[in-house]
Amino acid sequence: MILGLRYTRTVKNMYQVAFRLVIFGTLFFSDVLGHGRLIEPPSRASMWRYGFNTPHNYNDNELYCGGFSRQWNRNKGKCGICGDPWDVKPPRPNETGGKYGNSIIVRKYRTGSIIPVQVELTANHHGYFEFRLCPMAHAGTEVTDDCLDQHVLIEESGTPRYYPGPGNKIFESHYKLPDDVTCSQCVFQWRYVAGNNWGKCDNGTEAVGCGPQEEFRACADISIGDNQPALPPRPITPKTNATGGTSTTKHAQPSPTEPSLVSDISGPYWVVSLVIAGTSLLVILAAFALLYTYYYHAGKAKQWLRAGKLLTPDNAAPIAPPRQRKHQNSISHSPLDA
Repeated sequence: MILGLRYTRTVKNMYQVAFRLVIFGTLFFSDVLGHGRLIEPPSRASMWRYGFNTPHNYNDNELYCGGFSRQWNRNKGKCGICGDPWDVKPPRPNETGGKYGNSIIVRKYRTGSIIPVQVELTANHHGYFEFRLCPMAHAGTEVTDDCLDQHVLIEESGTPRYYPGPGNKIFESHYKLPDDVTCSQCVFQWRYVAGNNWGKCDNGTEAVGCGPQEEFRACADISIGDNQPALPPRPITPKTNATGGTSTTKHAQPSPTEPSLVSDISGPYWVVSLVIAGTSLLVILAAFALLYTYYYHAGKAKQWLRAGKLLTPDNAAPIAPPRQRKHQNSISHSPLDA
């Protein structure tokens, strides 16, 4: 009875430990993967990945305003325009004059053109994307949020927001540049408002995606002008004919302002996920195997050790130490010698 109670408590404790390991592994894996980066046009933090001789920012997918708690509890919802924490002293690392804000033009576009935009999500938090634009008034002086809010770009669907689907991959959309904006240097901003936190909605109810959310930002330096060549038309996906064949379509040659296609698979994230899951499973199975062996096969193990004289039986009588004969210090004399 006592053995059964002890086994029940032990199994319950093991389940609690396993549950905590799963929660910790989920949080750790989320941190390893990061979140997302602007790759077309390449952001200041990510342009080194695309051939630009700039400092390497290996955390370019973690420009999330310092984290939810830092942004909303300490900085009251404020964030640097390029994803740096608001309370960092300017120039912040990803802003003009900072470590990664080198004012290098990564793309040149024609006024009013429709441009492709690509974002790579390494940890999908739902929510939506928005893209803003602001011409720089003075060299070396960063733009402001007020200026960016005056030029919110509109997607081809007619809305400013793009809602990515599920999965960790590259999401592409097409946005129209303003017809009245030209600049030798404009700041192109990506803003990603996540939607995985619980909060209060505008109608008084509560749900996931309402209220303050985690936010990501990134900036790219571009130029817009009337003299820039227009982007070629987008390739048309071949359509299947009624006979089962595919219609041939000519594809335009990419120009220097059009990005090269990027594979949806970026980085060995699935390998890391598999290794973590496999290791956690092996640890849990090993723990249960040890418990099972201890409670159900401990007696057999003791018998085997006793058979090999490696273990003394529990009920065996103690062995007395060898008796020693007393040595006489003096010589005894017989009566006849007297």
